[in-house]
Amino acid sequence: MRKLAHLLLFIAAFQMEVRVRASESMSFPENCLGKTVPCSFKVTTDKWSFESGNIKLNAGQGAILIAQDEKSKEWKLVSGTLWAQNAPSVKIKTVNAVAEGSSGQYWVLAESDDRVVFRNITSKLVLTFKDQTKLEVPRGFEVWVGGINSQAKTEHGMVEPINLKQHLKAWYELYPGSRTQFVSEVQDLKDQWADLIEQSGDIYKKVAERKLAALDEKKRQLMEIKRKQEEERQRIRNEFHKRVFDQ
Repeated sequence: MRKLAHLLLFIAAFQMEVRVRASESMSFPENCLGKTVPCSFKVTTDKWSFESGNIKLNAGQGAILIAQDEKSKEWKLVSGTLWAQNAPSVKIKTVNAVAEGSSGQYWVLAESDDRVVFRNITSKLVLTFKDQTKLEVPRGFEVWVGGINSQAKTEHGMVEPINLKQHLKAWYELYPGSRTQFVSEVQDLKDQWADLIEQSGDIYKKVAERKLAALDEKKRQLMEIKRKQEEERQRIRNEFHKRVFDQ
């Protein structure tokens, strides 16, 4: 009887330890009712912020988010604005793309159901589109991502420098510090982005070169198809001539 009591006590203690460890490894936004995932919620205050370990996320009023795992490593932005202030090894999903960044800041702005802007501030940001192609967005640049076209490819724009003046309004609305701190960070960012025009020139040049290479390859493929078609026509003519005249 004593052995049975010890066994039951051990099992109860083990279950309690497992529950404690599980609760320590889980991190939920306060908005998640029931503390279960996936959970979706809408930001009803002026701004929303979330911290767990080294993860820092901020969202604007009206944003709709889905927390998709217990450790806050996967999120989906349904609509609105999300500022990943620091989100290493975190996936931010949208309708047609997934963003993964290193330490540092980037923004995801869901402007409509089929248009999302990804804006990289200081992170190493890589996008994976729904068609499984990837695109790296350099620091200080942004790109819009749209829907799926008739060729089953994800539509997206050119990578282009962020318009800082346009960005300041969204940034200031979610900024957690004082105005003085904000002004200081803006100046630091301007200094970091001083060479963006030169960088953008290099990016456009590389894109143009890739497009020209793709056109050359397409032209070569068409010429090869025409050559094979001509060879086939000649073979048929020769075969016809042989059957009719070489009997």
